[in-house]
Amino acid sequence: ARSRRGGYSYSSCSRQLSSPTCSPRRPVVSSFSSPLVVKHPSTRHLRGWQPQGLANNNASLRYNSTSDGGKSEESNSGTTSTIDADTTTTRASSIAEIDSSNLPVNFPWRHSPTTPTRVLDGDDLSGMPNNFRARLVRKIIASRELNRTFWEVLPVPFYVHEWEGELASNFTTAFSLGLEELLRTVFKVPVKNDYPVISVDTSVSIKVRDDDDVVADATDTSNDDDEDTSVETNEYLNVMFDKKLLQQYKHINPQNTQLKLTIRPLEATLCSIFAVPMLYREIVEQKPHLKGGYQRIEKAFKESKSYEKVKELTYELADEIGKDSYKRTVIAEATIRCMEFFQVKDRRSGDVVEGMQDGAEEEEVVHVVRFEVVTDKRRDGELGREVGNWKIIDWDDMLDGNIFH
Repeated sequence: ARSRRGGYSYSSCSRQLSSPTCSPRRPVVSSFSSPLVVKHPSTRHLRGWQPQGLANNNASLRYNSTSDGGKSEESNSGTTSTIDADTTTTRASSIAEIDSSNLPVNFPWRHSPTTPTRVLDGDDLSGMPNNFRARLVRKIIASRELNRTFWEVLPVPFYVHEWEGELASNFTTAFSLGLEELLRTVFKVPVKNDYPVISVDTSVSIKVRDDDDVVADATDTSNDDDEDTSVETNEYLNVMFDKKLLQQYKHINPQNTQLKLTIRPLEATLCSIFAVPMLYREIVEQKPHLKGGYQRIEKAFKESKSYEKVKELTYELADEIGKDSYKRTVIAEATIRCMEFFQVKDRRSGDVVEGMQDGAEEEEVVHVVRFEVVTDKRRDGELGREVGNWKIIDWDDMLDGNIFH
C-alpha cells in the first residue's frame, strides 16, 4: 500500500530481497514487511560502503526526554543540565497555543562514535542466557519465523549470510526514511533527501524539489497540507515507529529549537535477532498484566529447572491470549555506522545547547536501531509463516529496548 505522498514501497515477498530501483523522490510508505522489496531512486547499496575511520572528536550521550515525562539529563562539553518535563505541557496539534518560553530546547538524540557496551557484550535484552549457543538457537528460531532455512543461518567463519546483510541494509533505509518524516513533522520544514544523505537545517531556507519537480522554500508553509500534522496523528510515522518512541518527540518546540543534522549511513550490521512466542505488543497493551510474561516463564525455569512448570505456565499464557496465541514477535537489532553532523541551538540566544560547534567536520557515529515484527500461521494452510510489518521500537536504547515480553 502507498500513502498519498507516493514514493517508496515495501512489500512482502516469500524468499527474495531486491536492491533499490527507481522511484519518486518523496519516501513515504504505509508499511514495510520482511523480507523486503525496496524501491529507491539510487542504485547505490549500503552493503558496498566502507567506514571512513573514527573521528577524534569527543562525543557524549544526550537524552533529553523520557517516556513518563520526568526529568532527563544532557551532557555536552563537560557540562550537565537537568530539565523537568513535568513543568511543561504541549498540544501537539498547535505549538502556537502554548507559552513557548516554558519548553526546553532539546532534541533527543545520541551522537557517539562508540557502540553501546550492552551490544558489544551480546546482550539482546531478550532475558534469555547470553552465550554463543543460546544466541545461535534464538537466531535459528527467529529466522524460521522469517521463512529462512537452517542452512541460511548456520554460522560460517568470516562470512555474513546474504539475507542478514540485506535485512540490515533495509533496516538502514527504514531508519533514514523514518527519521526524515519525523524531522519534517516536528519542525514543519522540508528535509533534504539526497539518498543516502538526510539533512535538515531549520535556521535557513532549504530549497528542495517535491514530487512534481517544483522548487519549494522551507520558510513558506502556507500551502503545506501537513502543517497541523503531529507525531501522534501522522499515519506514516505511526506505521513505522512504536508510539512510545514517538512520544519522546512530542514536546519539542521548533520556535525555540534550532536543529542542524546531516546523516549519511556507511555500513549496517545485524547484531541480534530472536523470537518471542505467543506474546505481541498489541495484546500486552490490551492486557497489561501480560507484560513480562515470557521472561517470567524463563525465570521460573531458571529457578526450578522443571519442564513441567514451564509447560504449565506456557499453557496458562496461551489460554490467557486465546485464539491469537499462534502469533509470535521477532525482535531484531542493527548497528548503523554513519557520518554525522549534529547540533541543537537555542534559537533565541544562538547558543549551542547540544552537539557540535559551528564549522566542525562530520564525525563517524554509531546508532543502534531496534525493530520488531509479528508473524502468524498462514491462512492458506501452507508451510511457513505469514510475516507482518516491521516497526522501529527503539533507537540508541532511548527506551532501554522498549521491552514488553
